[in-house]
Amino acid sequence: MWAPNFGIQEYLVLGTAECDALFPSDHYYKDGMFYISDAPGLGVDFDESEAERYSYKRGYHPVTRLEDGTMWNY
Repeated sequence: MWAPNFGIQEYLVLGTAECDALFPSDHYYKDGMFYISDAPGLGVDFDESEAERYSYKRGYHPVTRLEDGTMWNY
């Protein structure tokens, strides 16, 4: 698997305890390299019981939306 912007754009929480608990997989990060498993699909699961520990907090990307919900033309 290869993508030039993968580490920057798609996997910001790699290796944190929270991420590993919510999205269990056999993927791992070692010596600056990201190793993926050969499990079917993306090889990542989702633990719904773990997700219940976190409450939903509505939010917007600070660059594209202001707190009142209006769009900001950047």
